Amino acid sequence: MARRGVTLMLVAAPAMALVLALGGCGGDDNGSADGGGGAYGGGSPATTTSAAGGGTAAGGMDVSGMTMVDVVMQDDVFAPSVLRGTPGQAVTIALDNTGTQEHNFSLEDQDVDTDVEPGEKATVKVTFPQSGTLEFVCEYHESQGMTGSLEVPAS
Repeated sequence: MARRGVTLMLVAAPAMALVLALGGCGGDDNGSADGGGGAYGGGSPATTTSAAGGGTAAGGMDVSGMTMVDVVMQDDVFAPSVLRGTPGQAVTIALDNTGTQEHNFSLEDQDVDTDVEPGEKATVKVTFPQSGTLEFVCEYHESQGMTGSLEVPAS
């Protein structure tokens, strides 16, 4: 009888851990992980999204038609790191530094260069290229791979 109890615990413990982990994932129904109306000051579900919301795949997110996007800055990554949009689309990126170090969002082609202290938030306005890819970086952690891009998929 004692052996059956041990076997049950070995099977039940990983299943319970999975349930607890999945229960803590995601944001609210509006696609934002911040629990509010989107990125720092409102926005509707149709125009605001976040890394924790739907639509991410392989580090990227389709943001076509959106006007505001949440990007988390962690040690040392952007999440999501690839934003896919439409030619000439303007978007405000709400940056949230959840890391332990100062981070930076630099998009040289558009003269965007913003520092964000740990635990702080900032916004930057960017425009997708007419075609191809524009790279953004954290100028402090680029060598550690903290890079991302604005991409316009080929039609």
